[in-house]
Amino acid sequence: MANMRLVTVVGATGAQGGAVVRSLIETGKYKIRGLTRDPSSAKAQAIKRLSDNIEMVSCDINKSDDVKRAFKDSWAIFALTDYWAQPDKPEVEIQQGTLMADIASSLQIPYYIFSTVENVNKLSGEKLDVPHFTQKAKIRDYIKEKHPNLKVIYVEPGCYIQNWQNMAKPQKLDDGTIVFAAPLDQKAKLHLVDIDDTGPIVREILEDPEKYINQDICICGEEISFEDVAKVFTKVTGIPAISKTLKEEEFRAALSFLPKSGQDDLFNMYKWFEEYGYYGKNKDWTNGKQLTQLNTFEQWLKKTGWKGDS
Repeated sequence: MANMRLVTVVGATGAQGGAVVRSLIETGKYKIRGLTRDPSSAKAQAIKRLSDNIEMVSCDINKSDDVKRAFKDSWAIFALTDYWAQPDKPEVEIQQGTLMADIASSLQIPYYIFSTVENVNKLSGEKLDVPHFTQKAKIRDYIKEKHPNLKVIYVEPGCYIQNWQNMAKPQKLDDGTIVFAAPLDQKAKLHLVDIDDTGPIVREILEDPEKYINQDICICGEEISFEDVAKVFTKVTGIPAISKTLKEEEFRAALSFLPKSGQDDLFNMYKWFEEYGYYGKNKDWTNGKQLTQLNTFEQWLKKTGWKGDS
């Protein structure tokens, strides 16, 4: 269909980008240009096979010429940055985020959706240094200051439930008990998201994007205490589970594969959760649920059948 609008998705093989591609293709309204480092990879090819209306394009978001070529002719762009791709070079994330915004503005892209989070350093009075949050917030600040005419919608995904399938994988005790472990007080609140829900949120935004310009849309299924995570898991699966508060040295030992800067970032992130919550004290984390239904942890467990393995 010649009149299908082109939506370009940065990180199309990742958790957020992949979810956006799948949701938009289901509508039958869009052509998708999925950006990835390697279009020949198994992940990229699997996404391309979803529809004839998907093209997978090689793009290095560090390179201006690549980004210009990839963004050209887009009606809307979904963009994000990944601190964890180079945690030893934190400045790279900001460079990528500002470059993409600069080019989207120069090309006069009609709608630009950027995935961001809160400025932990600023909101904590500089007590806590969490670069993988704060740098995304700084990119948002840059866009608002430098490109006031760019029609931007900001989405803020909560704490990925899927992290328990990889980086924060629970331990399994000899008796079969699943242990959700974090340097968190038992009463601390977690703001959880099924990251697949990024797709339905972006789909709803693009139904009427003018309505959401310059807004922060929180993608968060629920607020749940750390101690209740294990209780809900057991309720759904029947498998015994506990939530364990780790000491700092235990937490760092479990993350020994990361540089110290990465360990510091994540430890401070949990301190942020304890004192301020994921979104800080003043943000309405429920506003995304007004656009579409978002999964709670219990609903995600039922949907996926996950039982504490990877």
